[in-house]
Amino acid sequence: MNKPLIYIPRQIAKEGRDYLTEHGFEYRVGTALDEDTMVQEIRGCDGMLLRTAHATRRVLEAEPKLQIVARHGVGLDIIDVAAATELGIQVVNTPTSNGLSVAEIAICGMSAVARKILPLNAAAKRGDFFYKNHCQGTELSGKTLGLIGFGHIGSHVARMAHMGFNMNIIVYKGHMEGKPIPEYVRLAEWDEVFQTADFVSVHIPLRPENVGIIGAREFGMMKPTAYFINTARGKLTDEAALAEALRSHAIAGAYLDVLASEPLSPEDPLLHLDNAVVTPHCGGSTDEALIRSAVYAAEELDRFFHGQGVRWPVNTPKK
Repeated sequence: MNKPLIYIPRQIAKEGRDYLTEHGFEYRVGTALDEDTMVQEIRGCDGMLLRTAHATRRVLEAEPKLQIVARHGVGLDIIDVAAATELGIQVVNTPTSNGLSVAEIAICGMSAVARKILPLNAAAKRGDFFYKNHCQGTELSGKTLGLIGFGHIGSHVARMAHMGFNMNIIVYKGHMEGKPIPEYVRLAEWDEVFQTADFVSVHIPLRPENVGIIGAREFGMMKPTAYFINTARGKLTDEAALAEALRSHAIAGAYLDVLASEPLSPEDPLLHLDNAVVTPHCGGSTDEALIRSAVYAAEELDRFFHGQGVRWPVNTPKK
């Protein structure tokens, strides 16, 4: 039996590559992430281990032998899942690989904006020690955290916030039927989450039906002392409405690890607001999460090609 050849458009952790080699695979690491290059480099490959490149219909159609796309991470907005299903290609992801890392950065971002870490850091470095006298922050302890989404990441954020900071946790009740609810969590209607929370943190996947789901109406319901946190996907938010809410101080601040357009444009207004902290979609970029993502994706490929059944199927490919 020939060894399955796996296309890896962008380099992954050594542990993932080693797993493939040790389990009878060969792999090809790509040289660029543009569509034309990927169409050429995927030729002859049986599977793809995808980190940040886009698996478009054209890429998926370029190699008739392609059987599976294993997503290094959680988000599926970089894969044309409908095209993969139509072409008979299995899609899997690794939903438990980076949840802790993303949850931690959500908590860190929450603390950074509430305690004004960035302006205080800048002041200290320019020698303005007494800047602190007119730049007071607010505690997380005892505040209310409202969560939109209570999956793997959202539930980690709730636990960390409650156990670590004694925060009160409310969760939007949509899609929560049948899910286990910790005793420290209270379910709430959509409007109540935005109206009562001191921090609103978003943890839902991006789908066509929820693009821009959080906009001027939601920011208008938030308290002027409240903060908005997004470590999910930028397109979930109407960014023009968010920028206006921050500019007018309708809300106190925001932490964003994701924006609608990535890589970030230097002209993006959210990058130029003092009450917004922005990071370059690095929630899952920890040593531990990158290793888990690479190994879990490699394990899925191994299970698929050895007929063991995948753990995290995203689609049901047409035969």
